[in-house]
Amino acid sequence: VRIAGYVVPDGYEAIPRLRVSSGGDVLLEFEANEIREVMVTERRHATGQCGFFVDTSMIPDLAGLDDIEIYDVESGVLIYRRPRANDHQRKILRLEPDLFPQWRLDDALKPYFQYHLRGAENYGRETVTQLFQLYGIDSVYLSGRILYRNYAHLIEEGHEVFTMLQDPYHQLAERLLVLGKLKMLRNHHMGARDLSYYEPTIAFAESLSYRDQKELRRGLRQMAPEVAATLANPLIRQLTATTPNEMPAGGALAAALDLLSSFALVGLRSAGRLYVEGIAELLNIDPGLLPEPSKFDAVDRLAGMLKETCAVDVLLEKDLEIYHHVSESFRRIDLELQNATRSGSAA
Repeated sequence: VRIAGYVVPDGYEAIPRLRVSSGGDVLLEFEANEIREVMVTERRHATGQCGFFVDTSMIPDLAGLDDIEIYDVESGVLIYRRPRANDHQRKILRLEPDLFPQWRLDDALKPYFQYHLRGAENYGRETVTQLFQLYGIDSVYLSGRILYRNYAHLIEEGHEVFTMLQDPYHQLAERLLVLGKLKMLRNHHMGARDLSYYEPTIAFAESLSYRDQKELRRGLRQMAPEVAATLANPLIRQLTATTPNEMPAGGALAAALDLLSSFALVGLRSAGRLYVEGIAELLNIDPGLLPEPSKFDAVDRLAGMLKETCAVDVLLEKDLEIYHHVSESFRRIDLELQNATRSGSAA
């Protein structure tokens, strides 16, 4: 019995370390022990020392360990989990648009997949690329707030995409509240890349008054350009941009709507239960086992204030258009279902 693979670290010259565990116990930790010359040829790694193998000379009872797992030590990323009979043979990406991630949903879906990773945005591009190149595994669940276009060619090779859109005022309200309270939280979900990118926006969010609408409007109108750049139209940029600072180009709205139409499932945060039921139906699991998306009264209140101030309308212009198109589609479908129900009852 032999398990082999490779891990290309984000550091070009770094040598990855692997941790093998079973039942929560660490069995072995070692440096990558094979050279993969192709990684040097493709200029993905300086030396190619990023391949690895584990065999019975290293772990004598390897064949009998049904729950064996291999992780990259530095990043904590799962590299390998032994397949199970009931694993869903599908590749899913839950594209996360929000700063407050729906990790309870991700965790609830973990038992159904051989490979599972959430929060992909916290890893470098090389690592995320490898997540979509798990060609030897057919049971994969990934989630993350990644820029879709950077990985589109890999995602579209066989991944089904789920996403859930939020009203842009609510999304901005949630972002401001999350960033404004981030330093108060001992354990938060944001990685070093996000913290660096949002640094000026975090300071701005901390400075805002969230109780007085006049003060809030004044603060929003004093927003620095670099802060506005991080908050403007996050959805359309996530769908069509290739860098965090890239602004929507001409045709971006049409491109974003076309992309959403290709996804396996698009839901609305305001109809969270329906979204969860859609996932359950597609994966053929009990919807009662999946949690509804989180809701916060403070977000609702702040979203209402943001809308009334009209101070952020320009920032959200493109996202408001996307949301209008998608929510109108939901409204039309709902009307059609209601009419069909009435017709059936009349018959």
